[in-house]
Amino acid sequence: MCKYKINILNPIFKLHYENKLPFYRISTTSGQKRFYSSKSIDNTIKPNNIIKPTPIFVLKNLDHVNLYKELLKNKGGIYSFINIINGKQYIGSAKDLYIRLNEHLNNKKSNSSLQKAFKKYGLENFNWAIYEYFTYETKILHHDALTQLETNYIQAFDFSTLYNMKRIATSSFGYKHTDEAIPKMIERFKDKNNHPMFGKTHSEEVLRLISKPGDLNPMFGKTHTDKAKKLMSIKKNKYINGVGIFDLNGNLIKKFNNNIELGNYLNISKVTVGKYLNNNLIYKDSYIFKPIQ
Repeated sequence: MCKYKINILNPIFKLHYENKLPFYRISTTSGQKRFYSSKSIDNTIKPNNIIKPTPIFVLKNLDHVNLYKELLKNKGGIYSFINIINGKQYIGSAKDLYIRLNEHLNNKKSNSSLQKAFKKYGLENFNWAIYEYFTYETKILHHDALTQLETNYIQAFDFSTLYNMKRIATSSFGYKHTDEAIPKMIERFKDKNNHPMFGKTHSEEVLRLISKPGDLNPMFGKTHTDKAKKLMSIKKNKYINGVGIFDLNGNLIKKFNNNIELGNYLNISKVTVGKYLNNNLIYKDSYIFKPIQ
């Protein structure tokens, strides 16, 4: 087994890592290399292992994570946010460490207990560590294997010292909220202040990371069906029950799903429809456009 110094990865870590621990490199699947700091009999972290996992390297300044893009992009593995005040940590896994780090820092798909700790102690009191990572030519890595590895790391620590909510790592991929949970979520987000992204905008860097250009986009080379377009139009509609043409006595003459349909019927633009509808104006001295109650 060959050993390497951590500073061969990038000289910048000389400034951020106090103890230059060795780590081991082993082959995994084709085109992949695995790097980790704690060695057991079969080169894996086991639950309740006597030797606790030790970070390969640590980032201490989370305000400038863009500096580490070249080092972390396209590398997957096991990471941790460590509270330097009380030692408590959150352990997670990722197929792209750089994207996942930015998601946590922008409170996107992040652990709620961790976000509360960020607010309580301040981001400056957290280090971000990597226990293990993979380099690979493509991101073809079995999801179950990665979550099992994350579980092994979680179980290697006293659970009371973690922000993790479960001892077993799980994914929300394919998860559907229960019928009981959905109304609660809708009610909660009626107040926009409760939304994690309220008043925030993604940086250009994050937008580039979460965008999926070309064949990475699930709709690449495809077009929505007329039925799908109609459903999307209804969901985007400002008026849930649609809009209608009324006479001056308030009697409904004809109903439409949205402003576009009403505009097409009268051969006018949706902007014109909106002007008459929003300002209670009378159209051609005979009609009023109103939302359906």
